[in-house]
Amino acid sequence: MLPHVSNSMNPATTVLLVEDDPMIARTLSMGLRYEGFELSHTGSIAIAMQLLEQQAFELILLDVGLPDGDGISLCRALRALHPATPILMLSARTDESAVVASMEGGADDYIRKPCGLRELSARMRRLLVRAQPAREPRAVISFGDIEMDVQRRNVSARGVALQLGKKEYDVLMLLVRANGDAITREQILSQFEDSNIIYDRTIDSHLSHLRRKLKDAGATERIVAIYGIGYKLEHA
Repeated sequence: MLPHVSNSMNPATTVLLVEDDPMIARTLSMGLRYEGFELSHTGSIAIAMQLLEQQAFELILLDVGLPDGDGISLCRALRALHPATPILMLSARTDESAVVASMEGGADDYIRKPCGLRELSARMRRLLVRAQPAREPRAVISFGDIEMDVQRRNVSARGVALQLGKKEYDVLMLLVRANGDAITREQILSQFEDSNIIYDRTIDSHLSHLRRKLKDAGATERIVAIYGIGYKLEHA
């Protein structure tokens, strides 16, 4: 029996808002969540880059002026890293040069602050429709209580989101895809780029963390060791 794979055609659209003004950020966050968007917010370029490494966003709202750098330069970098992701620039500047610089930097649209929520939402939805051919339905694989969103690299157990490191996620993905069959330590080692210097205790540490996080989430599945072979997931 293969692991269950489902396609969610209408999940909440994930949006990253990079805006340093706390009042504007709070207003937009509340309004856009009411409009049905799933919003993450930061006022920092550095944290924005960290969030983008951890999660794939479907649209980015980006302020031109940020305390730790230039929003247009960030837009240019994001366009190179995420060519299919719509980017909508926000700015209080009214001069034409800011609009031109944003569009030349890779932005898909530009809106001046303060802006009406209905106009912003309409522009966002238009960009998402235009980007639709480049976006794929979410693929979610599961084993018992564990669900893994392949595209977004999100994991939950019994509906509780798990915060996993990259290697923990990769190891758990191997176990879930095996669907109760055993995987070897060699297969786990293959998930590490520097596998030639990885020690057994490193693998044991990752597995120990996974066991604890699954238990804390209330999952009924557990990771068990198979002597002489490796590990597998089984229902408790």
